[in-house]
Amino acid sequence: MAGNKSPFPEFDFKWPNFDQGFWDQFNVPGVDTSALMESQKKNFDALVKANQKAAEGYQQMMVRQGEIMTETMGAIQEAVTDLMKANDGKDLPKKQAELIEKTVARALKHMKELAELAIDANSDAFKVMRDRAKESIGEMQDLADKIAAGKK
Repeated sequence: MAGNKSPFPEFDFKWPNFDQGFWDQFNVPGVDTSALMESQKKNFDALVKANQKAAEGYQQMMVRQGEIMTETMGAIQEAVTDLMKANDGKDLPKKQAELIEKTVARALKHMKELAELAIDANSDAFKVMRDRAKESIGEMQDLADKIAAGKK
């Protein structure tokens, strides 16, 4: 594609520049637009941080899934070897039962571990957003108090 021109110019969108000049056009007596801008910047920063926390947590989960896959492949090789040794007939049912018991226990342990990793990732992200929400409510209350004080 030549240059930076979009093949679909009708869908090009330009975000407004949200600097102080943008907010000055909406000047409302008693409203501190710079405080509003700063509050929104903090909200955006918190959202970015929450997404980073979630991404880090899910990355850890994916790494662990890869490790589990490697462990599982080793366990399969071990199980096949054990079953081949027990193939004389009398030990085969016992070995099969042991294999099923080990496999189910290992699967449940891995499912629990992965679920805990997902919970941790989501909890970390939630904490960031919860803390910012509390902070934002305080900022809005302060702003409301300033507006109310200015009307007296």
